[in-house]
Amino acid sequence: MSNKIKKSNYDQVEIINIPVNPYIPLISIYLYYIDGMLIDTGPSKRRKRLGPLFRSREVERVAITHYHEDHSGMASWIGQHMNVEIFAHEKTIPIARETAKVPWYQELYTGRRLPFTPKAYPNVIETSKYRFYPIETPGHTMDHTCLFEPHHGWLFTGDLYITPYPKVFLQEESMDAYIETLHKLNRFDYRTVFCAHEGVIRNGKEMMNRKREYLERTREQVVHMHRMGWKDETIMKKLFPDKVKLEQRSFGTFSRLNMIRSCIRGQ
Repeated sequence: MSNKIKKSNYDQVEIINIPVNPYIPLISIYLYYIDGMLIDTGPSKRRKRLGPLFRSREVERVAITHYHEDHSGMASWIGQHMNVEIFAHEKTIPIARETAKVPWYQELYTGRRLPFTPKAYPNVIETSKYRFYPIETPGHTMDHTCLFEPHHGWLFTGDLYITPYPKVFLQEESMDAYIETLHKLNRFDYRTVFCAHEGVIRNGKEMMNRKREYLERTREQVVHMHRMGWKDETIMKKLFPDKVKLEQRSFGTFSRLNMIRSCIRGQ
């Protein structure tokens, strides 16, 4: 994986793809720019590359899908150097006012998010050509927000999709909230998903429903084994016997055990 920015287009959407860390290019993030609006900012670790790029665009507003550093890390820089509105979920606002407290290895990888001052999402964000509707989509985080453009059937999903078959969760992730959110989104008429780590998913609604069905099956299996008296670690080894790369790379911040326990918490 190159550490350079890759730019492409899908319809009228500019896709900006950049590795989260220039020296350890294991994971990349996709930012989206359309009609003066930037969706997510990328991490502060990449400000030398992203700063000039943002200045070269006529950015009028920024939409943050959630507070994680790889999505909001450049928001402070944007607030200081560009005259733009920054929108986020109301639950993001108190988090954004403080410097992010993250483990040393995460700060080394993404950089630290400095304070910024976003506005709460309005009911609709209107650009000169489009209307984007923020949708509350908790699951990955409690402040997670997707952006829906109904005329083109676009859904900008932040970290809600990533893969239809996850095997690891963060401790804060909620299986029940994920499933409820995916049911909620199924009521919207969208086709294309713009994912922050997988790029454009053309059959996006199909893949999101595939994820919902997988999560429901997994939760049912976990709850059944838990009620039979199985220990969390035993359930994990039964359903997910193989270690996942992300589990190792994140020093266990993402883990299979977190996913098992998320299934049980809501019971």
